[in-house]
Amino acid sequence: MKKILYSISLTIVTLSALALLFSTATAYIPPGSLHFLAFAGFAFVALWIFNLALAIILLLRKSWFVLIPIIALLISLPHWNHCFRIWGKNVEASLVLEKPVTVMSYNTRMFDYYKHSGVNNTPEVTFDFILQQSPDIISFQEYYTKLKPEEYSPAAIAMKFRAYPHRYFEYTEKHKGNTGYGLAIYSKYPIIEGGAIRFDQSRNMTIYADIDINGTVVRVFNSHLESIGFQDSELEVLDSLDFRMSESQKRGLINISRKLTRALRSRATQAETISGQIAESPYPVIVCGDFNDIPVSYVYRKMRGKLKDAFTESGSGFGGTYNGRRLPSFRIDYIFHDPAFSSYNFRKFPVKYSDHYPIMTVIDLNPKR
Repeated sequence: MKKILYSISLTIVTLSALALLFSTATAYIPPGSLHFLAFAGFAFVALWIFNLALAIILLLRKSWFVLIPIIALLISLPHWNHCFRIWGKNVEASLVLEKPVTVMSYNTRMFDYYKHSGVNNTPEVTFDFILQQSPDIISFQEYYTKLKPEEYSPAAIAMKFRAYPHRYFEYTEKHKGNTGYGLAIYSKYPIIEGGAIRFDQSRNMTIYADIDINGTVVRVFNSHLESIGFQDSELEVLDSLDFRMSESQKRGLINISRKLTRALRSRATQAETISGQIAESPYPVIVCGDFNDIPVSYVYRKMRGKLKDAFTESGSGFGGTYNGRRLPSFRIDYIFHDPAFSSYNFRKFPVKYSDHYPIMTVIDLNPKR
């Protein structure tokens, strides 16, 4: 009996460690080659916590098995640090930092044009919230303007954000009167030049603006990578899953799997394109955006490259930025910056004006050495 329990325990511990390492590997393998592997990244946090619990139990029992989860935990520790931080790094920017600039990134979900949030007068409330935070640079994803109703008109938005005289935006869908759906960068500092990186057969894209911040020119990238595009009916399928699935549930699950696979592949290709543009930038960079992917992913690793992640520099907790009704709050929105810069005071604002939470950080362009 002891031999059987020994074998079962060793099998459970080994499989748990292998599953964690398998999940960690998703950051290094392009989804196009082994797309099923990319799904394992979503289990990383649960697997890491489970292996930690196993390690503690085995350590208390003084079992040599403890070496197995400990090795897996140590190998995957850098990726855990991208997912969870114990405490932030906060300073009084105006008193301590040499050349601070405050940056916000926000997927506004078209300023709630279709009234999903349940908030009254969402555009006005959203604008007031942003202005109250007073970032120096704002990167908008799912930026939306329309001639009517008035609160979505370019003139009304320009008046509201008159403290930001320098703007660059590009539309993936254009309407009458220079309105539409796309990305925007608003700045209190002069924008020297801007450009767009468009993707084939996609509503998603990346824009950039070269901004002169008191004599230091920084290229700010604003990215919105391929989304899955779940319909409400597909989310209902996920809600209703059990061990005995109907034929319609099976078909729905197949469609969901296909959408996930397509989005994973598209994001990987887009991230490879953008990472090349980041590497070729003539200026130090700040990268903002909704990547639609988690920290343990190929997309995150490609987009980040050698840059610093503002959340890992000064954030706390798990930092989930997705405000979904049926899906977990994964961290899919990011602010990265040049390794020569330092960042502080990372914040996620739990305001429910969109299906994403806005994030903001203070970046010191001239940190003390």
